Amino acid sequence: FSFKLDLVQQYLYIVSCPSSQSVQFSCGSTVCPSGTDCVRMNGTLQCADPCQEYTVLNDDWRSTNNTSTQNLHCDQHVDWQGWYRLFLGQTSAHIPEKCVAERRCGTHAPLWITTPHPTQSGQIVSRTVCGSWSGRCCRFSSHTIHVKLCYGNYFIYKLVRPSNCHLAYCAGIVPFVTLTLLVNSNNRCSGRVEVYHDGLWGTVCDDAWDLSDANVVCRQLDCGPPRSALLNAAFGQGSGPIWLDDVGCSGNEISITECRHPGLGVHNCNHFEDTNRTHAIYSNSLFVYPVIKGSFNLPVSIPFSCAYPLETDTSLNVAIRPFLSSWDILGSGSGAEPCAVMSLFRNSAFTETFPAGGVNLPLGSPLYVGVSVTERELRFVVVLEECYASHSSDPHYYQRYSLIQNKCSTDARQVSVIESGMSLCARFSALLFLLEDDYRAIYLHCNISLCDRERFHCVPVSQTVHFISELCHNLALWP
Repeated sequence: FSFKLDLVQQYLYIVSCPSSQSVQFSCGSTVCPSGTDCVRMNGTLQCADPCQEYTVLNDDWRSTNNTSTQNLHCDQHVDWQGWYRLFLGQTSAHIPEKCVAERRCGTHAPLWITTPHPTQSGQIVSRTVCGSWSGRCCRFSSHTIHVKLCYGNYFIYKLVRPSNCHLAYCAGIVPFVTLTLLVNSNNRCSGRVEVYHDGLWGTVCDDAWDLSDANVVCRQLDCGPPRSALLNAAFGQGSGPIWLDDVGCSGNEISITECRHPGLGVHNCNHFEDTNRTHAIYSNSLFVYPVIKGSFNLPVSIPFSCAYPLETDTSLNVAIRPFLSSWDILGSGSGAEPCAVMSLFRNSAFTETFPAGGVNLPLGSPLYVGVSVTERELRFVVVLEECYASHSSDPHYYQRYSLIQNKCSTDARQVSVIESGMSLCARFSALLFLLEDDYRAIYLHCNISLCDRERFHCVPVSQTVHFISELCHNLALWP
């Protein structure tokens, strides 16, 4: 028996953008499953996949290339029922994602959608429609339609009547390029970035990859702003072509393919640059020696591996209720794997935590917060990626006030990162404030990561270390 152990560090392009849910429809007293709608089939209303029940809309005059105004059309006169798939001739088309110049598409005010199409098959999303007129891209009152990306890479639309005449939906044909973050991830808003082009899925090289690039992808995927854009790899190496390299986005592009790059398929990368920094992978080889006629033959090698996440969220398991007079403070909390504990301390020396319970804290008082992780590998250190306050105990609540972002304090006058990237403990302090002048309870949440200090520089560049305490003396560690 022979045993081999290797540690492989991996990286991520885009980490944890807030995700949106698929729209759901009612059908009588029933709520239809995600991705379905209440449609009429054989005279009966029932929940069904609209990708199988749509009407073809094939009007050449809807083309964005049509500048003729001899025959004006108005979609306010159409009795829209159910779902529609756009065609121009024999080619599948879709509603433009950019402002269309007025007096195109066979009408006065062409209709277009203000945000990109969905890139997640099987989900129904809402999109705002605007009409271009009088030099303004959204001259008329906007309205909402529903859109679904069907398996087979085509879109269907649940259209409604526009507010005025003459307004009509445009149809355009562009090279179909989509992105996905689902590869090797259980969250549609994190994972390896892949591009669909010329009938093939391919990867994006991480050269020059930054938050501006990540912001474009997150917005295109309807995932909100990115948390971080790390370098050098992803959730395992990709396969197939490498479509993009040296991507340079301003952050305002609609699609990543609109960003500056040397051209689709032009690169100087290998697939190991698709991988990422979110997991530690322990690889082992098991050697089995078959016995044939009483003698050992050459061993058979059976490789296997286990992946452990290097990121986790942790929250104070307590609500902080601000008020204008001085009271005591109580509180501590814990998070998920890796086993993280987030505690509130009594003083700036971080020597004594408050027991679990409610928190009553005067406005303007400092919060001393520590995060520690129990980890077997001494090479790892805790890095504060993001910390924020909100009015909800749910760490994924959409309204939040950032304290630490991209590993650095958002406001040095109110927040100080005391220790991060140095040990299995991290600490920061912040002044208690009101969120939007609201005296409701305040919750603190942090997203942390483990960094291999033997291979990487883990201390954030913006951090000023004030001191190092013995906060971690009681952590259990194993070889």
